[in-house]
Amino acid sequence: MMKCNEIQNQFSEYLENSLSEVANSEIEKHLKSCGTCKQELEEIKSFFMVLDNQEIEITSANLRTNFEEMLAQEIKKNGIKVVKFQPKSDWKSYLKVAASIVIVVSAFLFGKHQSNIFKIANNNEQNQEVVLALLENNSASKRILAIANAEGFSKKDTKIIEALINRLFFDKNTNVRSAAAEALSKFSSEIIVRDALIKSLQTEKNSSVQIDLIQILAKIQEKRALKPMQKMLKNEETPQYVKQQLELNLPSLL
Repeated sequence: MMKCNEIQNQFSEYLENSLSEVANSEIEKHLKSCGTCKQELEEIKSFFMVLDNQEIEITSANLRTNFEEMLAQEIKKNGIKVVKFQPKSDWKSYLKVAASIVIVVSAFLFGKHQSNIFKIANNNEQNQEVVLALLENNSASKRILAIANAEGFSKKDTKIIEALINRLFFDKNTNVRSAAAEALSKFSSEIIVRDALIKSLQTEKNSSVQIDLIQILAKIQEKRALKPMQKMLKNEETPQYVKQQLELNLPSLL
């Protein structure tokens, strides 16, 4: 019988109907008894539905050039290395990269159209209202854009922090929850933020977000996360790749 990670690594081919009947049968049988894999598959389907329904703006040559220049600057600034990967052998990495591309492009195009709004909102209170409104937007890419802007606020902006915590716990999109966790790490000096990150680790069901939380809690040296992490490590239902991250980050909290 195949393990969960072996099943999940075939999801992209399963959705493309490129597997054999035997392989398809094994996956469908596994999905009937495994809620985790079923949830993972539903999230992939939802992701591809977003891609299919995404309205792509045909940009001018100048806009494309500006975007390419901006992207090149970000790559140079952050030391990002472009690497080759094989989607079929690592579908989770493929989806994260694809999702990131959609989010970056969507946020860039949305930001172009919304630039006048942010220019008008030239004081802290107005900026806060704009960001809070975008955090409730139906579009996941716009919520992520708002989260990116939320990182620029101070620790005194409790409404922003509370809104980010709300996204971390209740947003249906895993990419938004991950972005909220990363943004909250910038406010890690606040006890309410640390409490939220620990509680989220205890309640979060998506393995990708769990890994982000593990890395963040280790980075900010939140030693209260030690017991929840040890509990996850002992839990038989915790995916092996999550356990690997736990084993990697736990020593820094001891």
